[in-house]
Amino acid sequence: MFTGEVPNSAQISLSAREMEIINHVATGLTNQEIAELLTISKRTVDNHVSNMFTKTGSKNRVALLNWAMDHGKICRDGFNCCSLPDASEASDES
Repeated sequence: MFTGEVPNSAQISLSAREMEIINHVATGLTNQEIAELLTISKRTVDNHVSNMFTKTGSKNRVALLNWAMDHGKICRDGFNCCSLPDASEASDES
């Protein structure tokens, strides 16, 4: 349940599974579709999404995705993406 307090973003840590799920949410999949894709129960996906709402202070999926984009957790259509040089390009410049 949302208490109105927004957690300090520096203290928020999403698990690898939560990151996997948030990436699927960003592609528009429902919790049921994510569950089928990951071969886990829908209830497990529901729980992960709910936990992410609590951790991030988000009230819904749109707010969660906005939070993830704002904090560099997901990249959407080239917006807010980090473009790190490829390892082979970095060694070529040396």
